Amino acid sequence: MKYVTKSGREISFYGAGEREDLDKFFGVLLKSWVKRSAYPASQNDPEYNFDNDPSYGQCTVTAMVVQDEFGGTIHRVRVNGGGTHYFNKIDGRYFDLTSDQFSLYNIPLSYEPNEEMDREYVGTNENTKMRYEILKMNVVANLEK
Repeated sequence: MKYVTKSGREISFYGAGEREDLDKFFGVLLKSWVKRSAYPASQNDPEYNFDNDPSYGQCTVTAMVVQDEFGGTIHRVRVNGGGTHYFNKIDGRYFDLTSDQFSLYNIPLSYEPNEEMDREYVGTNENTKMRYEILKMNVVANLEK
């Protein structure tokens, strides 16, 4: 399946084409991500262009919503610059529905080594909880359409 951003740029994710259900869910996410569900530093980035880069800052809350829908585990890696990035492992395979934020800017991202994260820990931060609720509500609404 091919998807495009609001700016018209083609977008995909790590693991695209391996599971039709995740491919379709990615389309739902594209309709569900909003600036308010992005990480606060991403929201405040003056270069943030949501229409061109909708997955920027969405990794944690997206990994939680993907786990809600498909099970599996949430994993975390360290990225250049000291930040962290979250993604999913489902049925023994890694899927990163927000990987475009790295490939768009040619930022290297390796999925191993990584650490499996406890869901409770991932959702501990109050801001993360709020952003998760926003995304989850949008996903549910778009799944019903």
